Amino acid sequence: MTGTASRPRPLTVSVHDTVPAAWAGLLASDSRADYFHTAHWLQSAAVHQTGIRSRWLLAADQGRVLGGLALAERRTASGPLPWLRSLRLDSSLDGTSGGPIISEALSPADQSAVFQALTAHLTTLRTGPLGIATVSLNGGHEAAFAAQLTGRPGWRRQDIPAAVIPLDGGPDHVSAHLMKKSKRNERSRALRRGCEVFASRDASLLEAYYPIYLQASSAWGQAPTPLAFLQALLADPADRVFFTCVRLEGRVIGGHLNLHHGRRVIAWNGVTDPAFARSHFPATLAVWGDIVEACRRGAAELDLGASGGVVSLAGFKQHFGAREERRGFYRHPAPLRALAMRWREKGGGSGDGRRWHDTPPAEAP
Repeated sequence: MTGTASRPRPLTVSVHDTVPAAWAGLLASDSRADYFHTAHWLQSAAVHQTGIRSRWLLAADQGRVLGGLALAERRTASGPLPWLRSLRLDSSLDGTSGGPIISEALSPADQSAVFQALTAHLTTLRTGPLGIATVSLNGGHEAAFAAQLTGRPGWRRQDIPAAVIPLDGGPDHVSAHLMKKSKRNERSRALRRGCEVFASRDASLLEAYYPIYLQASSAWGQAPTPLAFLQALLADPADRVFFTCVRLEGRVIGGHLNLHHGRRVIAWNGVTDPAFARSHFPATLAVWGDIVEACRRGAAELDLGASGGVVSLAGFKQHFGAREERRGFYRHPAPLRALAMRWREKGGGSGDGRRWHDTPPAEAP
């Protein structure tokens, strides 16, 4: 590929069952990538999440690797009807941002060609009458590649607005110029009343936090993320994951598991104990702790995820100076599944595009 207006040569797309040796180089070549594109994320999920197998696509031009796509593969249960057995392929997990990573050394036209090659090959891997292929783009990739999927036959888009706090100027700047006075006051009161907030990689603190998360998952009606998966992420050998712990008199009352890659920290799995919501404001302290550690690590943005349509949660994030970032979740369903999706939409169904960290926390903000 030359980066000129001439027609690019056909790209070769290969499928791999283990992380390719070229993945680390690809990750470094795309500044838009986030933690959900790292090999450690998907490898940990494949080990600790039931029914998930990792797949990896590489797009190459005469042996030169230009882009890649990491996938979580699931086989749907067939029950008494074997002919319904289908294959689901997601770029990352349950809507967490993923999608292709592509070398930014290429021209925009060549990047688009690589994106199209990878997503087109993805749809050929989906099998069965209820099969589906999904791509969930973060803000940077959405800005660059949304036009490559919007309007393409078979692809359906769901808008996912998210909240991102800019960290330019450091925590003092965020506190003085972005945070609302109400949040600064809550932080001060919580600290005066004996709370502490700090970043840690201590797995025992994550274990102490987990019962609060289990209670929240039950209230949401969602299957919880396994503790072993969270602990595997925290043990990331590259030190890209940290747990923001909120503690009162030695008792863990909330926290956030944060994922760091490049310029962005993502506050992913996080809840706080509702018993302390109005007296010690652990949700406010957790976000403040995320901000402080993210700045210490040199990150430029703290991603608080979407709010799932919960207005109060969106407002809570805005009180920290979060701006809205538009993202897209794209689905390419098999015909029978597409029909079922249209039926659900007519009946008010919610679809299946929600990200894990887009759900409301255990306490009202």
